[in-house]
Amino acid sequence: MSDSTTQVVLHIWPRQSPALSFDPQCVSALFYLQYSIPGRFSLAYCANPDLSPSGQLPFLTHGFHSAATLPSIIKYVAHMPGARDVDGALSAVEKAQTAARVAHVQSDYGDLVTHMSYCLHDNWWKTTRPALVSVLPVPQRYYVPNRLRESHRERLEIAELWNVPGVEQEEQEERAAFGKRKKKKSSGPDKFKKVFERERVLEKARAFFDIYAKVLGDRPLFHLHNGLPTSLDLIFAAHTHVLMNIPFADTLITSLLSDSYPALVTHAITVQAAVFPDSLPSPPVIETGMITGWQSVLSWPRFASTGERKDSSRPDEREERYSVMRWGFAGLAAVALVVYTQLFGVGIEVAIVSGKDVEEEVELEEEDSDEVMAREVDEVEAYES
Repeated sequence: MSDSTTQVVLHIWPRQSPALSFDPQCVSALFYLQYSIPGRFSLAYCANPDLSPSGQLPFLTHGFHSAATLPSIIKYVAHMPGARDVDGALSAVEKAQTAARVAHVQSDYGDLVTHMSYCLHDNWWKTTRPALVSVLPVPQRYYVPNRLRESHRERLEIAELWNVPGVEQEEQEERAAFGKRKKKKSSGPDKFKKVFERERVLEKARAFFDIYAKVLGDRPLFHLHNGLPTSLDLIFAAHTHVLMNIPFADTLITSLLSDSYPALVTHAITVQAAVFPDSLPSPPVIETGMITGWQSVLSWPRFASTGERKDSSRPDEREERYSVMRWGFAGLAAVALVVYTQLFGVGIEVAIVSGKDVEEEVELEEEDSDEVMAREVDEVEAYES
C-alpha cells in the first residue's frame, strides 16, 4: 500500500477544554497540519508518550513512516505532495528571520508555558497534575506525571525558571510521619526572596513579549502576505492559546499577557480563526480505545480472525509472529522454572490431618500445660517454706 493512500495520523496529548491540548508543541503541530493539509489527516489523542519514537508527544504516523518532535513533523508535512507552502510568500531574508524567530519562540515561550504548567506549585497540584491523572490509566498515573515534570526540570533550571514558588507557598509544607503534613511559616527574608523570584520571572516574560509585540505592531499577523499566517504565526499563537485557555490556579504570566499585551492575545484568536474556518471541518478524531495500564504492562497476544487474516498486511502478520515467539519464550521460561524447582528447589509436603488427630493433639497440649502449672506451684511452695 503506497503512502499516498495511507492515513496521516497526528498523536497529541488529550485536550483540556477549552484548550485544544495542554501541551504547546501538540497545539503547534495541530495548527500546522490543519493549515497545511486540511482534511488529509486524523487526530489521535494519546496518553502514553512511550508510544512515540522519541518518548514525547506529539508524533506523526503515515504508513511505515513516523516523525517525532515538532520540527520533524513540520519538515515531513512540508514535503508531502499537495501540502501548502506555509512560508512560500516570504522572501529569502524573511524566511531566515522566520526560522530564527520560530526557534526563539519554541525555546523561550516554551519555557514560560512549561514554567506555568510544571513549576509553579499551585498550578502543578491543582491544574496540570490532575489533568494528567485524569487521562492516564493505572499504574501510569502514579509515576508518569512526576516523570514528565522531571523531564522539564533541567531545561528550566538552565533558564532560571525552576523552583520559583507560588502564592500558596508562603507557608512551606513539610511531610511528617504517616503521610501527614505540618506547616512551617516562612521567615521575613524568605518571603522577600520569593517575591523577588516571581518578579524575576515576570521580567523575563516582559522582555520576551516586548520583542514580539514590537514585531507585530498594529498588524493582525506578523507578516501581511496575502493576509495568511506563516509558521511563526502558527507556533506563536499555539503557545498563546495554551497559556490563555488553560484555567491555571496561579495566573502569574497569564495576567501579564492579558493585561499588558492584548494585541498578542488577539493575534492568537485571529490565527485560530484562519486555521479553523467555518468552511473547513475539524480533523476527525480516531477512537484509539486507550488501553488500561495493566494491559500496556502485560500485552496479551492478539490472534486475528479469519476475516482479518485475509485483509491483513505484512506488518500485521509479522507482529503476530513476533507475539507468538514472545509467548513461546515465556512458556519455555516457565517450564525451565518448574524443572529447576523440582531439581534444586525446596520440596513442599502436604499432610492430611483428620479431626480425631487434631483432638488428640489438643488433649496432649492441655495435659502438658497442666503439668507445667503443677510444677510451677510446687516450686513456689518450696520457695515460701
